Amino acid sequence: MARDVEAQLNYIESLISSVDSQIDTLNKAMIEVQSTIDLLSNGDLASSPEKLISIGSGLFAKGNITIDEDLIVPIGSGIYVAETKERSVERLKKNLEDIKASIQKLLDQRKTLVDQYNTVYATEATRNVK
Repeated sequence: MARDVEAQLNYIESLISSVDSQIDTLNKAMIEVQSTIDLLSNGDLASSPEKLISIGSGLFAKGNITIDEDLIVPIGSGIYVAETKERSVERLKKNLEDIKASIQKLLDQRKTLVDQYNTVYATEATRNVK
């Protein structure tokens, strides 16, 4: 196999790996967003006798959470706004759809890269047979 073809295949493999990593990251984000939607949508939090609140670095404190009042939501650049639980759920559902759309775009890119890899590989294999 020619060096330039091998380099091209290695490059395509690295792109596929990068896309796979991005898909994995987005899948994890999607799970987190869905969990938050579920938490805000059902009454389990209110009926739970013990609530643990993350205070960072893997530490938790017992506390009370009231989600019937406005939630404090970051909107960027250190700015926060108050938002109703219902509005937060709507926003999170939109975020979830955006994540799904991004995953689909990445899956399409991955398919294109795999097709490109297979084409380069098959072309080189055909050349070597002759």
